Amino acid sequence: MLSEKQIETFKTRLLKEKNKTETNIENREVDYDTGELSSYDNHPGDSGDELFLRERDQAMTDMQEEMLSDVDVALKAIEDGTYGICKVCGKEIEIERLDIIPETLLCIEDAKKEEEQLGNDPTSRPSEEAVLDPSVTATGKDIDGATDGFSKVGEFGNSDTPSDKEDGIDPTR
Repeated sequence: MLSEKQIETFKTRLLKEKNKTETNIENREVDYDTGELSSYDNHPGDSGDELFLRERDQAMTDMQEEMLSDVDVALKAIEDGTYGICKVCGKEIEIERLDIIPETLLCIEDAKKEEEQLGNDPTSRPSEEAVLDPSVTATGKDIDGATDGFSKVGEFGNSDTPSDKEDGIDPTR
């Protein structure tokens, strides 16, 4: 069971984290107006850079808002007298875990179970690997001599021009 001093220490840390996160969210709100009426003369890469920066900032804001929510829930648990007790199994949360993640409300076992249910198992492999053929070599041909999908599509034509050939002459002519 956590002592009053430990709970007060965690409350202070959570309040500092809440203040820091709120400040970060407020400072992140950036105006992305480029000041131009038209993007006609802009390079497409500039638009791509701007889109990337917007999406990155939005993802970071989302993560910080989620952290802020977790901190608020932990502060509420302190007020209710349930801080340091796993909300799933009712066991005490290890002090070492609270020291690292003071906003947690789950013991390590239940946190692992929740991660597995969400599909965030660190030992799992991407679903794409189920359809990849590991026998395809770097040459584009698999062990049986068949070509990979990219080569098969290329058989129907491509955008190579005579200037793309080594000697500038199209061998199909």
